[in-house]
Amino acid sequence: MTKNKTKAKKAVITAMLLTTASSGAFAYNRSAAEIAGDTAGGVSSASTIYGYDRYRSYGGPGFAAEDANHMHDRLRGRDVRLVGHDNAKNGPDRIVDGQLIQTKYYPTGRACVEQCFDGRGSFRYLDAAGRPMQIEVPSDVYDDAVREMADRIRSGRVPGVTDPAKAKEIVRKGSVTFEQAKNIARFGTVESLRFDAVNGAVIATTSFGISFAVALAADVWNGEKLDVALRNATIVGLKVGGTTFVTSVLASQLSRTALNSMLVGSTEAAVEVMGYKAAAMLANAFRSGVNIYGAAALKSAAKLLRGNIITSGITVVVLSSVDVVNIFRGRISGAQLFKNLTNTVATTAGGVGGWTGGASLGATLGSMICPGLGTGVGAFIGGLAGAFAGGSAANAATNMVLGSFIEDDAVKMTRILENEFQRLAHDYLLNAREAEAVAKSLQNSVTGGTLKDMYASSNRAAFARRLLLEPVERVAASRRRIAMPAMRQVTAAMREVLESQ
Repeated sequence: MTKNKTKAKKAVITAMLLTTASSGAFAYNRSAAEIAGDTAGGVSSASTIYGYDRYRSYGGPGFAAEDANHMHDRLRGRDVRLVGHDNAKNGPDRIVDGQLIQTKYYPTGRACVEQCFDGRGSFRYLDAAGRPMQIEVPSDVYDDAVREMADRIRSGRVPGVTDPAKAKEIVRKGSVTFEQAKNIARFGTVESLRFDAVNGAVIATTSFGISFAVALAADVWNGEKLDVALRNATIVGLKVGGTTFVTSVLASQLSRTALNSMLVGSTEAAVEVMGYKAAAMLANAFRSGVNIYGAAALKSAAKLLRGNIITSGITVVVLSSVDVVNIFRGRISGAQLFKNLTNTVATTAGGVGGWTGGASLGATLGSMICPGLGTGVGAFIGGLAGAFAGGSAANAATNMVLGSFIEDDAVKMTRILENEFQRLAHDYLLNAREAEAVAKSLQNSVTGGTLKDMYASSNRAAFARRLLLEPVERVAASRRRIAMPAMRQVTAAMREVLESQ
């Protein structure tokens, strides 16, 4: 076997193995589809838990009830908006199919209705036309609240309403009881976990759709058949959707703890450094309703920042959990764990940062092109584009920097496989075509998990030889049998060679 042929065979197996290694056998190299889906899910989770710090206040059950009833109506396909964050005096908390709603959650129906009247005894929640808004109360005190409202109507305390029977139209039955609302506002209860799971499922569905679409487009553009592209995109979508679901539930639960309050000082200080203009751009890009500025924008931006810190932290933990398990099992090195963790942190931060910058710019451009509707659409498109750019750039930069002084475990395992393959190729007299057949066979058996098992093996060379031996022997066994020539044929060949010298 010539030196050049040996190199050619080695190059074949090396190319195959490096493809396996670069696909994420050890290193955490997230695709554009994963970055976009994970970032979109993280930002959606952060926006969802915006204001969850209110749950820890005196009126926590009422705020939790607003969110629970909002989700209940949203899942039933109604046109819903949460508008109470603007703190407008005597303004609605929610709008459902155009109906203005004020949510009042107290232990009794009487207490709920009493809160709707000012110090002079007049009903204070009226729309622009002077008509009463609907008062949403706990489902278990609805009847009591209707009776109390009817009494107030008889007393002439509700402007424009004289018929006590109208009380049923003014009082709205909430989807949860007062006790359920209290438990939704708490950490670790069955009600709060169920509430967060439903929210997480909604967010995960969006993340699945984004990552699925990006992965499908990338595969089709790269020449894959549609059925293969669909399968790959589904795998990516399910992976991202699952990560988003777990991240959303954990982040939502943590936001109900003291952690949220602990971050208040640092996030508000960070936002002050940004300044009023940048804070307003950030806040308005992620919130609905009328734009806010000044101190209100600073406070809103700080809340968004707290949500993103909690969500990003949970995302890093969830994405790194497999690596942590692998290091305890001896399947990756400490250096590899450090490299993967650093890459995950950088990519997550880059994706969120890119989404934030892109959303702010997109919202500004969208409002210029199509005021109102264009703000939200522009923020989403800009955020998605920013996540691509920011996350991918951070991923590439981190790999380049860390790769210069930390070698991936997969590369080390690949080198061992190369050496063992070279020995077997020499022993079995493999030609280039046969080496290619072995490489093709190994593409299905050499996976990230296989290389991790090899790393954990006490004798990696023996592990590699066992892995290579079966396909090499199969290829050798498929060779065409050669019958030995007759002696006269050998003699004639010898005569011809000697006479030609």
